[in-house]
Amino acid sequence: AEACVIGLLVLICLGSGIGLSPILNGDEARFAQASREMYLNQDWVVPTFGGRPRYDKPILIYWAAAASFQIFGVTPWAARLPSTIAAALCAALLAWSARRRWGPGSGLAAGLLLATSPIFFFEGRTCTADALNLLWTLVAMLALEQLLIGRPTRMAAATFWLATGLAVLTKGPVAPLFIGSTLCGLWAFGRRWEVMEFAFAVILILTGALVFGPILLVVPAVAAIVSALGRPEIRRRIAGFHWYSGIPVFGLVTLPWAIAAWRSSSGEFFTVAIGRHVLERGQAALEGHSGFPGFYLATAVILCFPWLAVTLKAGTDAWRQRRDVPARLFLLAWALGPLIALELVQTKLVHYWMPAYPALILLVVGWVWTAADRSLPRGLIPLHLLGGCLLAAIPVIPVLVFDLPGLELPALVLSGLLVMITIVTASTLTARSRFSILASAAGTLIFLTFLFGPFLSKFSDSLIGPRATVAALHHLKQGRAVAFYGLRDEEMLFSLPLGTTIHRTVEELNAALAERQNTIVCAREKDLHRGFQKAIGGPFEVIERVEGLDLGRGRRAATVFFQLREDQ
Repeated sequence: AEACVIGLLVLICLGSGIGLSPILNGDEARFAQASREMYLNQDWVVPTFGGRPRYDKPILIYWAAAASFQIFGVTPWAARLPSTIAAALCAALLAWSARRRWGPGSGLAAGLLLATSPIFFFEGRTCTADALNLLWTLVAMLALEQLLIGRPTRMAAATFWLATGLAVLTKGPVAPLFIGSTLCGLWAFGRRWEVMEFAFAVILILTGALVFGPILLVVPAVAAIVSALGRPEIRRRIAGFHWYSGIPVFGLVTLPWAIAAWRSSSGEFFTVAIGRHVLERGQAALEGHSGFPGFYLATAVILCFPWLAVTLKAGTDAWRQRRDVPARLFLLAWALGPLIALELVQTKLVHYWMPAYPALILLVVGWVWTAADRSLPRGLIPLHLLGGCLLAAIPVIPVLVFDLPGLELPALVLSGLLVMITIVTASTLTARSRFSILASAAGTLIFLTFLFGPFLSKFSDSLIGPRATVAALHHLKQGRAVAFYGLRDEEMLFSLPLGTTIHRTVEELNAALAERQNTIVCAREKDLHRGFQKAIGGPFEVIERVEGLDLGRGRRAATVFFQLREDQ
């Protein structure tokens, strides 16, 4: 019952207003438009974006969004629905797991804490692969726990292989990385280290972080395998995975599409997907997404609010008990093993560690429900206050920096609400930790619901992409064709006719303008001044200029619509 209640609550909170905002720039624009092209073109093997193959991610999220389009129509609401449903199922599954461990109330608490993570809430309302990947990874990790420290059943083994296959079909090697690094963590955190062994491990991790990347994880993986195979109990657990039937299940899930994609793209899909988006991502910071040592712990101050402070206390207690309580050891390995692995990956994004959040939350709920002394050290209170204040600043900062009329009062009300809740709960966190964390979570959930619902809808009216989209649709209604030079505002494609031309070189644009007199070209104003006038010779006129906020670059920008002059 608790799982159903929390799943419904999360579905309502995340699903309310998911269609109010247009498709936003970045990953969502690419996933949504690629799914739209797949649905309209009825090509179910290789996704495309702007007519070009998109090899970034496997196929399952595109299928899910395309199926939603088939049922509900091609809208932003339908594009985001699969992520919202997946997020609600994640909360329900985590609630079910917590309820089985610690009894009444713990399931509601676990699901609520997951829902209050800002990155979880955001991904649950966005057309990307992350919420769906989190669902399959969570299923696989809970099944893995059952196989390793619980009662290894055929059902648990089948669930593990099926969920891992679906996770790979959603986001490639992410779930195997979490599974493998968790297994390494079980081995590393459960053994007693000699001084020289520990020093070598530290040097290995630092070398991987600075030079070689995650490829060095092969060393502890091999050591863990050799050590495990020497223990009869571990060999029995390994046999419990039912490899002879599990691997075929995994293959049946992943291989049909993989073979079709290989044949359709002549192998290019996997050359790009594995070579660039896996190997290169580990060795270099792709697209400028670099980070500093401790990146995920630093960003967790906001992304794991309001339960991070309690996590540190719960994690410390669990670390002391890890050799006596296998469940605690597994949760620590699930949380910290992937963290170490991700620190070695050179490309860093804030949502990469999200599949470990359920382990952190289970540690928190377990501590709150079972610890004899639930008092929180006073030294952790500033961390709680810092996280709440930083999260509360999110709606205020852009309003103040970019002077967005009409948003000042909503931003201040939202921020004031969260700051007040943070201060009140911080004052009682040391003595009444269960009440404080649940009250803080409830307030944060209300804050996030309004932030990513009505506030984001109003805020998106100030963004350059949606404003330029309105202008482009107006020109289409007047019977003109619209083309692009470059595509800085990728979200515009979702609202324009399929097959809208994207010119990627000045030569292409010059030839197209000469052939089609009734074509209007959309481009950023700085690109016009940088290259167009010199290349075309100036025989054009700007017919409309649209200004707006480019949130990704943190500044205002202008998009222009221009065409050949009539005398040309």
